[in-house]
Amino acid sequence: MAVIAIVGWLRPLQDHKTSASSTPTYTDQQVATAKATLCTAFGYVDHALDLADARSTGSSDPTAQLAVATSTRQVLDAGSRYLLAKLAEEPATPPELATAIRKQANAYQDVVIGYLDGLNYSDPILKSAGSASNEATDTIRRLCK
Repeated sequence: MAVIAIVGWLRPLQDHKTSASSTPTYTDQQVATAKATLCTAFGYVDHALDLADARSTGSSDPTAQLAVATSTRQVLDAGSRYLLAKLAEEPATPPELATAIRKQANAYQDVVIGYLDGLNYSDPILKSAGSASNEATDTIRRLCK
């Protein structure tokens, strides 16, 4: 009995890493649904940003300018969280689209924090975030065609 216990104790454990870390597979329909969901979500956020930008032109009133800036920051903040929440709900999202969505959400958050910290667009941090956002937008639009 003791021999069986010792042999069992010394026997190597099964490699659970292989089965736990294997990439799940999704049906074509699951991938298509995830892609459609994320593309639609991005479209909503992108449209909200367009609306916020449209309000920013033409006013010299400081109160109006502050209201527009606040609205834009809200869109960027809420939009980043919305995109990440939708992405979390759709694990079948194609990897390239998922990466671009994450990159976009992170860029939005960087911009919001930068503006709240008093940086202006010419600051290298905001320039970098703007470039990352533009690149992510281009990728998302290409993938969502």
